[in-house]
Amino acid sequence: MTSGSPLTIGLTRPDGANDELAKAISSLLPDATLLNWPLLTFAPIPERQKALSAMARITAGDWAIFVSPRAVRFAHDLHDLTALPGLHWAAVGDTTTAAIQSLFSDPPQVHRPSSTQDSEGLLASLPIEAMRGHTVWLFRGQTGRETLADTLRQNGITVIPVPVYRRNCTRRPAHLSALPSTWVITAPESLRCLRQLADTLESAEDRARLLHCNLVVINARTEARARSLGFTGAIVRAEAPDDAALARACVVFKQD
Repeated sequence: MTSGSPLTIGLTRPDGANDELAKAISSLLPDATLLNWPLLTFAPIPERQKALSAMARITAGDWAIFVSPRAVRFAHDLHDLTALPGLHWAAVGDTTTAAIQSLFSDPPQVHRPSSTQDSEGLLASLPIEAMRGHTVWLFRGQTGRETLADTLRQNGITVIPVPVYRRNCTRRPAHLSALPSTWVITAPESLRCLRQLADTLESAEDRARLLHCNLVVINARTEARARSLGFTGAIVRAEAPDDAALARACVVFKQD
């Protein structure tokens, strides 16, 4: 980051999902300017019948893994999840676990990460041996969680992705204010939208500045994705994908 520039941080989660993160950052960086700048929106998939057909093939003893509360909500909108037969449930994170259990009058046991709130954390907690011979239905967006799916397959487990929502980049604001010097990226797909935003800027100087911004990311895969898209600025990896860890990572860019 350029010495002497103000610390302006873009919070890129969807509308309504940045409040707790903003509080965590403000507690450590009270002088920072925080901009609510969602980069992604979400919508039902157009191939609704494909998802419904997949859900109709689920049988008792299968596993259902949900990657986010959003995946729970969109899947439940398609088909009442409480009506699925005798499943083993798993979730990438505590908030997703809560979303599943909130649907039931008698909440089921949900396998969830025992360490980090991500795919790796969930994989470490799953009973891999017991899962062999059963089908895992992975409820997600149109893409995502390839590491989770691939690792399970490498262990001899059948994994069938069930896309239940699609991601879209938000529209560029009609009147752009000053761009943040630092962006908090919690979804790798957001980087595609940030690159798209850079490509729409009229000024070559503004485009270069955005591509050289500071990034706070959640894992090595997201960092590699940023570099592959042409982002050249400093990148800090948060110790975990939770709000407190993301806020601590932002402190690295604090001005003296």
